[in-house]
Amino acid sequence: MLYFAYGSNMERVLLKRLCPKAKFVTAAVLSDHELAFFGNSTMWGGGMATIREKPGHQIEGVVWEINDAERKALDEYEGFPSLYLRQEMQVRTPSGKLIAAFAYIMENPGRETPPSKRYKQLLISGAEEHGLSEKYIDFLESIRPLT
Repeated sequence: MLYFAYGSNMERVLLKRLCPKAKFVTAAVLSDHELAFFGNSTMWGGGMATIREKPGHQIEGVVWEINDAERKALDEYEGFPSLYLRQEMQVRTPSGKLIAAFAYIMENPGRETPPSKRYKQLLISGAEEHGLSEKYIDFLESIRPLT
């Protein structure tokens, strides 16, 4: 099954701890959505990434191929179904092909909270590692973290 990661799970080392057999498939873009940060992660010390609909915007991320056992491990890590829900999305590859992949989306995000510096750096690291666009990496770098 295909998983679209847009947050810390873009970072290979972090994802491989949960999904050791995961295979990188492609970078991809989710149209008409934006990246947002909500809640307060005890692990990361700030807001956690989620996506929300926003016409005309787009999110870049990474598509991983994972198995059922790894999906279950991700479900537990992401707090499914109480914190995040799984939703199938159509993402576009660099070649222009649309593919279906699931993503985790925060159910009841509460109030917006900036991410910690450490969490923000994981997103940047994952984006750079997988060749996401310079424009998107610049966007990630522009996010103001918690101080």
